[in-house]
Amino acid sequence: MHSLRQRWGRSTGVGATIAVAVLLAGCDLTVTNPGPVQDEFLNDEGAYPAVLQGVRRGHAMAYTRLALDNAMMSFEGVPGGLFDTQFKQGTLTSDNSDGNWSGPQRARWLAENGVERIREAFGAGFTSNQFAAELLVHAGFTNRTLGQNHCTAVFDAGPAGPSLDYFKRAEGHFTEAIAVATSAGRQDLAAAAQMGRADARMWMGDWSGANADATGVATDATFQLFFDNLDIINGGNEIMFRQASLPWREYTIWNTFAENYYTTSGDPRMAWRDNPADPITMVDNLEFLVQLKFTDMRDPHTLASGWEMLLIQAENILVNDPSNFANAMTLINQVHTRNISDVTGVAMVPVTASDLTEAWVALKQERRIELYMEGRRFGDLRRWDIAGAPGVTPMENMTGRSSCFPVGTTEVNTNPNGLTPVT
Repeated sequence: MHSLRQRWGRSTGVGATIAVAVLLAGCDLTVTNPGPVQDEFLNDEGAYPAVLQGVRRGHAMAYTRLALDNAMMSFEGVPGGLFDTQFKQGTLTSDNSDGNWSGPQRARWLAENGVERIREAFGAGFTSNQFAAELLVHAGFTNRTLGQNHCTAVFDAGPAGPSLDYFKRAEGHFTEAIAVATSAGRQDLAAAAQMGRADARMWMGDWSGANADATGVATDATFQLFFDNLDIINGGNEIMFRQASLPWREYTIWNTFAENYYTTSGDPRMAWRDNPADPITMVDNLEFLVQLKFTDMRDPHTLASGWEMLLIQAENILVNDPSNFANAMTLINQVHTRNISDVTGVAMVPVTASDLTEAWVALKQERRIELYMEGRRFGDLRRWDIAGAPGVTPMENMTGRSSCFPVGTTEVNTNPNGLTPVT
């Protein structure tokens, strides 16, 4: 029928219409909808690439929306436009957090379900299967993201528990991922799992384990979430999409730490530009300054990197060996001075600290800059507040604001364990 459409497009007149009618009469145009794919078909080895791609896509789309809202809650951007009024004020409720609950939970479930499908189908072969390795990495990172951003842990309509449970679950997935990826010859996935486990262990207070994992990773290691063409149709990278004037102009870099920091330092990790042709946001008449970390809706999110691992090592020193804070500063400056200033055209000037408190400030600032707009700042502020970490950075005070995302309304309404909504 494809060739028929081509001939029809080139033909004209009544004769052509009659010819088409005759040809169509000879075609069986009946279409049978096969319905949903049977569940057991997803256990076939040939389905694993599709299962993995579905997990990648579900993870990326859930993460990018959460990264946007994380940025707005932690002063990386100033929300305008269609953001919920309570959200703009720093108040998270079960209603305005529902998408940031259901999306990451769905991503977690997809990854964990994929792991169990392959485990059941492959038996002993699971331990060296590269699809299993990557699914385990995604299972680890989806749990880590939930732990960093959410107040409460709930798994598959179960009872509420502490958010620490997410990190325990993530650590288990990452540990298994390291073993499976190594057996499968996928050192990239093994490194990704090791970086994820270092971060999960840091959150759990296992500093010796976190430091051991972080020390064993090369600085060029990275794990990223990418967007495919279907994602781009739906917006792709939300940080970019929501400032792209298509028609979204939902937030601005005006009046944030990045605005003045980039102007004075030229640090490319916090680059922005003004938008004189369109100087306001969509609703709130704020000065519209555009971040430049993400400039295309296909730009990936970085979930972990070797540079971040140096900062975990530095923080371990500040926590467990504070008298040697100078060693932490050396690691911080390894991360800092690798960047070339857009103002001076040379390497960034090393940061200095004369005491432990100043070293903590340097560590906090470097994590803020290195992990900018990657969905990490909100969790860091909460983590440091719980730990009572010294040193105060600009826009660190969350007094009167929510510090984590509550259980979403959909979960509250469907969970049989009597969860309490946050209003």
